[in-house]
Amino acid sequence: MPLAELTGQHESRQLFAALLRIVGPHRLALALEIMGNTYEAAAAQPWFRLPSSPMAFLLSIAQQKTLEAVRLQNLTGRLSREVNFETEAGKPLELIFQAIFEENKLGESRLSLLFACCHPALPLPLRMALVLKANFTFSEKDVQHFRHSEDLSLLKELDAAPELLLQHGIQCVMPTPGQFQPRFAAVLETIRALFMEGYEHSERTIYARRSFCDTAFQAGSLLLEHPATTLPTAHALMSVLCLFSARFEPRRGRPPSFLFLDEKNRAKWNPLLIDQGVAYYERAGDPNDPDEYLLLARVLMEHTLAPHPRFTNWERILEHLLLLLEISPSYHYHLCYAYALAKLQQAEGAIHHLFGVPGFADHLPEDWLTNALVGDFYRQAKNLRECARYYQVAQQKAPTMALKKLIHRKMLALTSTKGGKKKKKW
Repeated sequence: MPLAELTGQHESRQLFAALLRIVGPHRLALALEIMGNTYEAAAAQPWFRLPSSPMAFLLSIAQQKTLEAVRLQNLTGRLSREVNFETEAGKPLELIFQAIFEENKLGESRLSLLFACCHPALPLPLRMALVLKANFTFSEKDVQHFRHSEDLSLLKELDAAPELLLQHGIQCVMPTPGQFQPRFAAVLETIRALFMEGYEHSERTIYARRSFCDTAFQAGSLLLEHPATTLPTAHALMSVLCLFSARFEPRRGRPPSFLFLDEKNRAKWNPLLIDQGVAYYERAGDPNDPDEYLLLARVLMEHTLAPHPRFTNWERILEHLLLLLEISPSYHYHLCYAYALAKLQQAEGAIHHLFGVPGFADHLPEDWLTNALVGDFYRQAKNLRECARYYQVAQQKAPTMALKKLIHRKMLALTSTKGGKKKKKW
């Protein structure tokens, strides 16, 4: 069996992180070229010459191929800041590379690469693209499903990445103690955004959804493998990811949204992931001093642990959401708060709350989900004219035919209600 087949994705990612730690994160193409040459040389080894430790032998080949590439392209003195500092001190490249390619240091290299990819100086879409690239889950198929066609292609964003990485002096090193908190917060934000980008994907295929979510989950798990990042906030984020991931199977081919929150096939939710999410929550710190991710985990647990939608404790969810809005008054949390109010038969309060949010009107013209929700609130408040108006916009802006049909059924049921017939359920 070729040596390359004896190492998995985890080892490949560790090797890639070590290479970028040497040549710098702005040289993604060079690191991939060296990695390809390494595996090509490894695959050429006959099976009877395979060493007892395939990874150690692969690292020795990588060290040799890196030296060859550096000397061939005359990069000595123009590598990463860490390597340049040691070469200026008189240390030979062979010894520097040998230390970086030690197996027990590969985990540190991968964590450093994650911090580099999630640097707060980079725009959030580029951060997500770099995390995907570093985990080898980035392809043209991902690009087609990652952003709507009118947005900037991630291929172009990645083309601009080397210049931005150089401009901000971003290196594959752990942040200093003074920089750690804002850098760590950016890592958490990127992981969550990448997960939700996949989880809330509205196309019919689930290819991109699962690969993006799996990559985010792996990045979050990586944080818990190192003492410096095994913090309560990281546990809270992993609790959120687990509780969301538990709902994947019954939602195949359906965009997860508020419209499907009351689905009754909860028996299909993954109990192992739910238990894991609860376990992460219990390790997430002081419940009397909650952060954003801990509060979000509480909201998700109220939904997830309720045996049936009618047993959901919406009063407690409202309390958690009020605290969330104090910490992070994001548009999404305002939507969640309005939805909870409507569930407590306070539809007019939900409408007043949303229209009182600064900039709310700016989201309405293009956001199908917000229009659908506002339509639901007006229907509950018995204002059928306004309800029909928002449903019509939602139907026009819905990204898939399945969603357009769903809104159309709502509108038909609304027409039946106006005619005095029995109200349909949706």
